[in-house]
Amino acid sequence: MKKFLYLLLVLVAYQAEAQKGIIFKIKYLPSHTYVGDVTMDIKCNVNLSGDQQILDQLSSQGMTQPLSLNLAMKMGAGIKTGSPGPNHIFPLTMNYKLDSMNVSLNGKSFPIPAIPNSNAIIYGHVGTDGKLSADSIGGGNLKDTSKQKITEMMNVFQNKIKFPDHPMHVGETFVQDMPFNLPGIGDKMAISAKATYKLVNITGGKAYFDVEQNMNLSIPIKGESITLTGTGGGKLVYDIKNSFPVDYKTDIILKFEGKIKTIQINGTASMDIDFKYVIN
Repeated sequence: MKKFLYLLLVLVAYQAEAQKGIIFKIKYLPSHTYVGDVTMDIKCNVNLSGDQQILDQLSSQGMTQPLSLNLAMKMGAGIKTGSPGPNHIFPLTMNYKLDSMNVSLNGKSFPIPAIPNSNAIIYGHVGTDGKLSADSIGGGNLKDTSKQKITEMMNVFQNKIKFPDHPMHVGETFVQDMPFNLPGIGDKMAISAKATYKLVNITGGKAYFDVEQNMNLSIPIKGESITLTGTGGGKLVYDIKNSFPVDYKTDIILKFEGKIKTIQINGTASMDIDFKYVIN
């Protein structure tokens, strides 16, 4: 009896210790649906300098400096996966739809008309590693070349995502460093982003992370460029059973500067992003 109780205690202790660590990998599971809501709020303060004639013209139209530009956007996201085949690969369909967008400049709202064909459908498949590969894009009014570029971008993004190769325990951190270029019109938009995830708690089948991130962007515009640098923090809730984040909130502060023809642009922006997923 004593040996049995001792063995039971050892098993309980082992199980409790195992629950302190998680395998942190984002992967899609077959025969599941992922229903998400994404909201984004951007608040910008912009200062313009340079060509006085253009500045006077803007001022006459009510665009006094500093320019205060606010944008609020809400988008729905739906993901559905199919049954796996003999090779354990299964199909996946992603549907993104822009629900609303509101823009205001210096406190004055600008109504945004309904955008026709504002939804995008992405068809792909999930390999044995649980990662998505985009095959094609439907919906919207994108040209074939644009669809191809977006598909290539998604696959590049997926391939650069790396996760820890060992169980993470509370207090441990994991860094994702993702430099890549996006194909643009006649040029490339360069992005360098880094996020540090710190596991702070594991409870109720969920893992809770603090997130710190920084990013650098260079956007080419007609021979000139606008650079953006930013830092921020956030919270991520990870569903252990489904290997997927179900709640993510972040706030990024951006500084940007650049020149378009004869106008110099300097400003700051705060960007709040919030997404939630329900998995069935």
